[in-house]
Amino acid sequence: MCGILGYSLNSNGEVFDQSIIESAINKIHHRGPDNTGFWFNKDRRIGLAHKRLSILDISDGGNQPMLNSNSNLAISFNGEIYNYKELKSKLIALGYSFNSSSDTEVLLCGYEAWGSDLFKSLEGMFAFAIYDLKKNKLLLVRDGAGEKPLFYSLVNKSIFFSSEIKALLDFHVIGKDIDISSLNHLFSRGYSSHTQSIFSNIFKLDAGNYLEYDVKTRKSQISKFWSLEQKIQESFSSKPSTNLNADYLITKLENLLESSIDKQLNADVPVGMLLSGGVDSSILVALAARSRNQLDTFTVKFADHAGYDESAHAKQIAEKFGCTHHEIEASSFHPSIFDELSEFYDDPIFDTSMIPTFLLAQSVSKHCKVAIGGDGGDELFGGYPHYNKLSSIHQKTKYVPFFLRKNIAAILNLFMPIGFKGKQTLSFYATDLLNHYPNIAEFYNFYDRKSIFNNKNINIKKIGLPLCAQNLEPLDIINRGTFLDFQNYLREDLLVKIDRASMANSLEIRSPFLDKSLIEFAFTEIPSSLKVSNGQRKILLKRLAKKVLPSNFDLQRKQGFSLPLKSLFQEPLWKEYFYNKTSDADPYIFNKKNIFKLINSLGATRNNEERVAGLIFFMCWVERFKPNF
Repeated sequence: MCGILGYSLNSNGEVFDQSIIESAINKIHHRGPDNTGFWFNKDRRIGLAHKRLSILDISDGGNQPMLNSNSNLAISFNGEIYNYKELKSKLIALGYSFNSSSDTEVLLCGYEAWGSDLFKSLEGMFAFAIYDLKKNKLLLVRDGAGEKPLFYSLVNKSIFFSSEIKALLDFHVIGKDIDISSLNHLFSRGYSSHTQSIFSNIFKLDAGNYLEYDVKTRKSQISKFWSLEQKIQESFSSKPSTNLNADYLITKLENLLESSIDKQLNADVPVGMLLSGGVDSSILVALAARSRNQLDTFTVKFADHAGYDESAHAKQIAEKFGCTHHEIEASSFHPSIFDELSEFYDDPIFDTSMIPTFLLAQSVSKHCKVAIGGDGGDELFGGYPHYNKLSSIHQKTKYVPFFLRKNIAAILNLFMPIGFKGKQTLSFYATDLLNHYPNIAEFYNFYDRKSIFNNKNINIKKIGLPLCAQNLEPLDIINRGTFLDFQNYLREDLLVKIDRASMANSLEIRSPFLDKSLIEFAFTEIPSSLKVSNGQRKILLKRLAKKVLPSNFDLQRKQGFSLPLKSLFQEPLWKEYFYNKTSDADPYIFNKKNIFKLINSLGATRNNEERVAGLIFFMCWVERFKPNF
């Protein structure tokens, strides 16, 4: 796991001094402290830089940027290719030889042999750049689930790219102008969109895509090499109905998951496992224990907050499967952690679980360089409570005209203050669930945003709801919901949280649930009735849990690495921090009077803790990056 950076400059622009490149790549030193490498073409208008976290082939032979044997291909690669051994065998059969045991060299030879067709064969999490000297083209590639980040900027016919935004900001031609649509998207949903970052000139390469940039013509083209939507469409036409044999599906799920875990445990450095004590991480430990005699497991412990402390459940699983268990105490930490985290979340998200995730990664990194996590289980198998709510509301409103629901909800909304209990459920009733997907965890609606910002200076826009996968009409409301959460919340929030929190501590976190075969299985073979039904969730996965976990394991619990916000935010230290941040905030941007009211609303009748935390975090981010509004 690493950090990558590079550029291709137009023929008229000034060539960058080496010190600028070094400064930029050092901004992401935390992603790869083991080695720093550079490669430039003859006129230095094309350059690649790399920060390496050594996981496979930890010798110098795995250092990057790496060239192929003919020196006509150069690569800077961030990630892990889990099927690199199978690909390597095929390449050896074609006559290729290898100088290292790294997956990076397999990517180079694979591209030389198969071109862009290689990308659809890859299993893993990855973001990489290949410069093809023969074709004079630069290719940027990102994995199908979007586990690894890749930002780029096209300015004055030049292209710049990096694993994180902060490195790009060292190239001053890019600028720091805020994208107003992204700002509204962030404050509405808690994260930015698929392709646009918070900055107007910096974009995200969408998951499952590759960008081809022609160095001669200065033109770029984005193509898709893997599409979950297409896989679902193909499943509709290739079989008359979904296999409803639960025993068959449980066995297939078990085999796919065990295979994924086995591949992801492969490393030349120690590998640990994150264990929250919930269903997903517990299943992963149970299956991993089949092929590993000794596992190290890690959990967060909130000793001072019993309602959030799952350490006893995690310990039960660790003892059952003979793991060496580590508990990280996180009851007490200073609110200035918001300032610290703003450095790493340079494309901000509003997710307070980044704090325990960061603290966990900080401790785990002292023991190992790689850890296995359970991300993706809720989206693939129907784990969120809102799926039950959506299903219920969909049934109740079938015969109630949409315009009537919408108008009644709009009137009631006028009298319900921000964070008022039931306000979010009301928005579900006001959504045309056949065509749109509601904003499941809305932070600030249009009127709320107008209240907290100085809207004389900040353009507050309305944000439309996502369309309900119009090309996937046969999907019912549950499978539509899981699909859209996979495409949005998982990719733009959860995976961002995991990547930045772990890489800030030079730790690689792998997610076996996000194996390509498992994703396709979950969305093309498992019926919604085995995901969510009659108030139950994650039905198929819990049946597997019942098979592999202890008989006294509580399958109904749902608790991730989350924070006891209500009690924390009542503490004088936190209130003082929030007041001070708001007092120091820029009045050109923020309406401080209304923000103070919002802070004062924290209490039993309002659910504003996440909203306030997101807003304060954004203030810290503005202080650090000083964007142009």
